[in-house]
Amino acid sequence: MSIITPEATPVQGNTKAQFVLAVPIIATPDLSTDINAGTSIDVSCFLRDFNPEMSSNSGNSPGRLCTTVQLPVEGNTQFSPIEVRYVYDPQAATSTDDNKLRLAAVRGTEFFLVVRKGLDATATAWAAGQYVETWKFRAGRQNYVRSGTDEFSEYEISQQWFPLIEPVHGQIIA
Repeated sequence: MSIITPEATPVQGNTKAQFVLAVPIIATPDLSTDINAGTSIDVSCFLRDFNPEMSSNSGNSPGRLCTTVQLPVEGNTQFSPIEVRYVYDPQAATSTDDNKLRLAAVRGTEFFLVVRKGLDATATAWAAGQYVETWKFRAGRQNYVRSGTDEFSEYEISQQWFPLIEPVHGQIIA
């Protein structure tokens, strides 16, 4: 019997994210009308991190008179708001490239985030046939903060994005 050790794909540099206002068919995001639409924004280099957390509640099945065994059962899956942090330029107009996400993700905006993992984010363009996951969010309040307290800190926005539907994983771009 052979042992299989799959090669891991680094996350850093290999995640691409597109801010998209509409994805009519969430099961198959379209390259030309959704991902590359004139209103979509490549936010891969804006976002500091994108690591959604979700939890499944579990418990024990109700006891039965005929047995002394209680088995675990799966409960509801709960999606938490995702805190994202992204850069912006406090001295530039909101219409500039440096502030595209700041302008697009104002509080209350509903949008989709199409995420491609495992391919170089800057060297590999979006293409039909690539696998992605799609999230639908509503943007929360934008909080203007800084990334740290040392000389390397940058101005950024901290914001919660609230999932509106269960994400769809493993879609193929049409």
